[in-house]
Amino acid sequence: MNKEKQEKAEKRLNQRIILVPVDFSHCSREALHKAYELLNGKKGRIVAFHVIDHHFIEKCVRHDLGKEGEIKKNLFLEAKKRLHAFLVQEQKNGIEPETVISEGEPFVEINKKAVELNAEMIVMGSCGKVNDMDAIFFGSTAEKVLRFITRPVLCVPPRPEQKEQA
Repeated sequence: MNKEKQEKAEKRLNQRIILVPVDFSHCSREALHKAYELLNGKKGRIVAFHVIDHHFIEKCVRHDLGKEGEIKKNLFLEAKKRLHAFLVQEQKNGIEPETVISEGEPFVEINKKAVELNAEMIVMGSCGKVNDMDAIFFGSTAEKVLRFITRPVLCVPPRPEQKEQA
């Protein structure tokens, strides 16, 4: 049995891995579609990765919306549900992405997860659900990922009709 587990682990290490950060925006939907396209017919896997921003948790606690532990638990359960529904709705080519949910600073967690998985590439939306003021002063999550990552990143823009809606 241990030999079988070891063979599976080695097989996974030799697979092409595409990390797709998901914030449920139309841009992350487009990024997932691009990842399916890149993997189509090739051996590999897609890892859909959602990060719960720890600053949001801190704000909830500061505003007495609950205890930190229960806020985290609720956010993780909600994220798990939303991520599952998102992937079911967007499933293509019989590829079933793995899901990972983490807590922290999104750009830091994306970089850490890419290294941990030895991801060949990160495919992410060029825009997401970031506050306009944060993007103006600090850059979007995609920009921050690009500043610190040592792996290839493909930023997928919104379709023209989606730009008009934003």
